[in-house]
Amino acid sequence: MGLCMLWLSIVLLGFPAIISAHRVTATVGENIVIPCTFPSSKNPSNLCWGRGSCSALNCNSPIIKVEASKITWRKSERYQMEGNLGEGDASLQVPDVTLDDSGTYCCRVKTLEYDLQREIRVEIQNTLQDNLVRGPVDSILSLPCKYSTTEEKSPMCWGRGSCGITGCPNKILSTDGDKVTWSESNRYELRGNVLGGDVSLTINGVFKEDEGTYCCRVEIPGPFNDLKKDVELEVQDVNLVRGSLHDSLTLPCSYATDSGTRQMCWGRGHCGILLCRNEVLKTDGDAITWRESERYQLKENILKGDVSLTINNINEDDGGVYCCRVRVPGVFNDIKKEVRLEIHNTDHVKGLVGDTVKLPCKYNVSEGTTKMCWGKGSCPKYRCTDPLVWTDGEEVTWTESGRYRLKGNLAHGDVSLSILGVSKEDEGTYCCRVEIPGLFNDKAKEISLEVQDDMFQTVTKVKV
Repeated sequence: MGLCMLWLSIVLLGFPAIISAHRVTATVGENIVIPCTFPSSKNPSNLCWGRGSCSALNCNSPIIKVEASKITWRKSERYQMEGNLGEGDASLQVPDVTLDDSGTYCCRVKTLEYDLQREIRVEIQNTLQDNLVRGPVDSILSLPCKYSTTEEKSPMCWGRGSCGITGCPNKILSTDGDKVTWSESNRYELRGNVLGGDVSLTINGVFKEDEGTYCCRVEIPGPFNDLKKDVELEVQDVNLVRGSLHDSLTLPCSYATDSGTRQMCWGRGHCGILLCRNEVLKTDGDAITWRESERYQLKENILKGDVSLTINNINEDDGGVYCCRVRVPGVFNDIKKEVRLEIHNTDHVKGLVGDTVKLPCKYNVSEGTTKMCWGKGSCPKYRCTDPLVWTDGEEVTWTESGRYRLKGNLAHGDVSLSILGVSKEDEGTYCCRVEIPGLFNDKAKEISLEVQDDMFQTVTKVKV
């Protein structure tokens, strides 16, 4: 009996102590202390800290080692022993933390009697400023979210609304850790290095209705270990003016003249920090001092602050965002207003059943060729709906069917679409979209196809 008790005591003493799970949360740039305590009456023979779960015998990926109460090795001077070993405190200090410091840490204390292992989960989040994203309607915005992949890749999801206890509310996208496995819409993309932990959400062509809170949730094994981040999206309205080719259209902009008239400018593209980008017109407050073309006019009462821009004889190159900027003394006091001009450009093509029809589309290649697509349906704000053909600018890279061909000279910008053997089912609207770098710079053209029956092939039976 005595021998049995002695054997049992040896076995129990040889087992490691129960692993305790702790959690430390901080934001980027803070100094953290990762706690690890042990009975002060025990004199540890050696101690180590490592990244990752505790292994069977030692610390995985060690970052600091202690023997006889002295540090014998450390991976970096960043890692400091915070506690007093004589009082049973082996806590670790890590200053100026980054997202890469997130993950599991193992504290291992060995004495003659036991092997104490503690696993501590560290979660580093971005600062609050990183949780707010602002942008104008129709822009492409990215909601930041990253996690450390030092241990393993993790499934994650994005949802609409604040992160709850589990899952993503109103889920819009999910991954298996390697790639996107489901997305509610092709407007939602992960363009970062997913394998490297960058799961920032890109929203293409944001609407005012997209405003609100978004939840990024990365699944970490264990209860309540998930990494969660709420990101607030604010969408700023952009005035929209629509028109057709050859129209004269007016982009509204005005300011109060209580303190007198002010210098102002109109430019192409979103308003910059200090200037109008790609200026098309400017004034000294009382009169126009320069304009790129006589097509640009201020027809309203400038002296009363109405500086609305009229563009005569609109062409398809006039589409896009315009910035109205009124100079106000002081830093960042300028009045800025953005207006998006949308040109409705629809051609009409007729063909007979069985014919090959050509839907015309060309673009200027003075700055080189570029990607483009053809799709069935009206041109959306981004890419092509129901794509039929894709090119990389030099050659066709994908086609939905051999019936769809680009027979023109792509190098000269002729991307007209030929449809072989048309039928009544081919009738409808087609979109030719040429991708031009920059927001809202794409050239989009709609062509309406009407397919008629060949009267010479149609036999009508007359009853006599």
